[in-house]
Amino acid sequence: MRKTLLLLITVLCSFASMAQTSDADKNAALQLVSANRADIGLSADDLNNLMVSSSYMDKTSGIRYVYLLQTYKDIPVYNQMQVLTFRNNKLLSKAGGRIDAIEQKVNSFSGFPSVSAESAVMAAITDRKLSAAQTPLVVSTKDNGRKIEFGNMGVSRENITAQLMWYPAPVGKSITLAWQVYIIPTTTSDYWLVRIDASNSSSLGADNLTVYCGWDDPHKNDFVFGVDNNKLNTGLKTGFGNNQLFDFKKAADLSGNSPTGPTLADNAAYRVIPLPFEAPSFMPGPSTTWHALRNNPWTATGVLPNAVTLKWHSDDNAGTDYNYTRGNDTWAYHDRTNTNTPDPTRSATSTTALPNLTFDFTPDYTLEPIVTSPPNQQFNITNLFYWNNIIHDVMYAYGFDEVSGNFQFNNLGRGGLGNDYVRAEAQDGGGTNNANFATPPDGSLPRMQMYLFTAPTPDRDGDVDN
Repeated sequence: MRKTLLLLITVLCSFASMAQTSDADKNAALQLVSANRADIGLSADDLNNLMVSSSYMDKTSGIRYVYLLQTYKDIPVYNQMQVLTFRNNKLLSKAGGRIDAIEQKVNSFSGFPSVSAESAVMAAITDRKLSAAQTPLVVSTKDNGRKIEFGNMGVSRENITAQLMWYPAPVGKSITLAWQVYIIPTTTSDYWLVRIDASNSSSLGADNLTVYCGWDDPHKNDFVFGVDNNKLNTGLKTGFGNNQLFDFKKAADLSGNSPTGPTLADNAAYRVIPLPFEAPSFMPGPSTTWHALRNNPWTATGVLPNAVTLKWHSDDNAGTDYNYTRGNDTWAYHDRTNTNTPDPTRSATSTTALPNLTFDFTPDYTLEPIVTSPPNQQFNITNLFYWNNIIHDVMYAYGFDEVSGNFQFNNLGRGGLGNDYVRAEAQDGGGTNNANFATPPDGSLPRMQMYLFTAPTPDRDGDVDN
């Protein structure tokens, strides 16, 4: 149960570099890179073979983050990224690297694929053991035909894309021109990036943007990007020490804000397994006291006011609130039938009318978590909603905001792309004894799936696994 928070933090940070970047930010990044070329270790030719994948300024620290992707013939090189930070126009840190003399290692001097994007998509579908119901039809093209969007072909939850890139072999010195195909199967929880050789349609491997817990085997947590990863895992089975718990007030101090910020939302009460308790049975006292009521928890964290501008139950500027477990950061609902579709009727609904919301559902741990009378299911959904919002607000104080690619429906003009709140699926019917979190690039909807466990109550519901 200790692994979920580590899993979430890893995913949050791993995909921050996918945030949307404005032309102004890209130009500022390129100017800094050029001015600090010697310190970074770039040659004049290197400056012609790179692209800014993402860049943004952290307003609190004054640090600009720059993510540079190596290119060759204007085609990106898979997983060859340099992560740079600057302050006052000077290089602060650098990580990552580039492939030297890449022109001597590529298998295609022209950079033109022999295999069409359509053929690569069909090969990727076959590689994932799927069966397309439709032929690939082009929806749009970008980057001079190097990135092509197709329909979902009756096999993917979203449109399928194919992007041309150079793929360095894990062993050896060869670099292969390939199509990277992005597909989200309708039959699994996976979000696949499949690489297809652009010269012969063979599979070069795949990565999964869905992270799974690996409860039974801690060695599953050793993830190597670029290997065919059916399940990405993270975290350890060892526990958190007290010094590893979040200190909300310190987080607020780091952000330069008062620990007791203004109340920015209407009143709301939630009965939950509150911070810092890990699960019901970790709370003190008899089982009848393994929960607590928390009022306006966004004010208790002391985070940046921008983190809760729209409160926990609104997603626009007009003040439209939801009286169920939905807001700008997350929408929590049960998915017992594994439909993967949000639904107000499957969310937990307030027992009082707006603007004062009440999610005070008292569970009976001697009964199954899916029962609704007593309101065990409503309690579990409420807890999942509460913790998703807590994590959003705390990570915001540490710099995981809109411009850095966080999860929000409405970014309020602060940068990045919106429409990517977390779909938090409680008691998901797609499996047992597990949990997963799929995090596509900024602007695309992520999905968290929490499963039931084949264990005694009350600790068998992943939704109360904090």
